[in-house]
Amino acid sequence: MKTDFKRQLLLSLLLACSSPAFAEEHEHHHHQHETVLSTPSTDSVFNISDNWTTADGKPFQLGNLGGKPTVVAMVYTSCQYVCPLTVQNIKRIERSLSAAQAGKVNFALFSFDPQRDTPAKLTEFAKLHSITSPSWVLAQGSESAVRKLAVTLGVKYKKVTGGDYEHDATISILDSNGVIKFQADAMNKNIDGATDALKTLLH
Repeated sequence: MKTDFKRQLLLSLLLACSSPAFAEEHEHHHHQHETVLSTPSTDSVFNISDNWTTADGKPFQLGNLGGKPTVVAMVYTSCQYVCPLTVQNIKRIERSLSAAQAGKVNFALFSFDPQRDTPAKLTEFAKLHSITSPSWVLAQGSESAVRKLAVTLGVKYKKVTGGDYEHDATISILDSNGVIKFQADAMNKNIDGATDALKTLLH
């Protein structure tokens, strides 16, 4: 009897996972719990000296973002729901700014997936999400670089069967020195806090 129940439960979970509504709810709650365990660093993110590669194949370091406030998130291009929604919310933050303000901000996406997210794949992802502004950077790096950035941002993630990733969905607002000033749940429809924090840095 217990075996039958477990099978039914597993089947219902598998079916539910295919539903965006469930994915949103699950990811949101997962993120809420993980946030308690993940404490972002008070040090500058720009202190990390690893080399990354951008979507256009150029070498990149986090310090290149210095001098401007930065909106940053970690994603991977094979992600079907959480990461696209994260990008949509970052674009909502961008749209809340005037053209002059937007030009004074960096928007950066760093991939969890060194194996699959080649520069060509990142370029394809940018096109898919209509990312055309030079203010945006999409980059991939080594597993070590990914791990260091995730730890500094307080983002928990793990690779699962099939090559995908379970991960926190977090949007971080950095000041011009790379220090985290605000973090928002990327699955939350209300991102006013992140927007307000960014605008404060622009004053």
